[in-house]
Amino acid sequence: MVRLLSFCYLPLLILMGSCNVQTAVPNNSGSIPKGVAPENSIVYLFFGIEKTPSGSEKVTHTETRITKGIIKNTSIDNKENKAGNLLITMLGKGGEVLEERIIEDPLNPVLEVFAEDGLSKNKVNLSKAEFSVRFNQKGEISSVKIEKITTTSKNNLITLKL
Repeated sequence: MVRLLSFCYLPLLILMGSCNVQTAVPNNSGSIPKGVAPENSIVYLFFGIEKTPSGSEKVTHTETRITKGIIKNTSIDNKENKAGNLLITMLGKGGEVLEERIIEDPLNPVLEVFAEDGLSKNKVNLSKAEFSVRFNQKGEISSVKIEKITTTSKNNLITLKL
């Protein structure tokens, strides 16, 4: 019986010893880490937004994660340019606009609530929230700009150089 067990476990141990395990280390800086080629990568940018005592919003970049690969479905459902939403602009090396996206107001999300009388949508007021942006990096995007859409203009909240 002992020989049978050792006969079964020996190939398993050899197999486990030959496997390569890789770990991902998150990058908290705003730049692309050394050793990861900027071409054909997926970049994930994580941000925090909070209301200041003066009533304006402050956006901070909290984390960057980069993985190799390409997002296959790049069709993004652009929301309306309503006041309160955030306009995310990907800029090229010369400052030209390469891509734009709209994120619904993260400080005032609309939540769906199911009650006895049916489904209803309620707007929630938050003082602090988080949001993220992901995009294909093929080497041409050099910075990301986040603007708050108002009724009359757009206010620049943060510009992140990659």
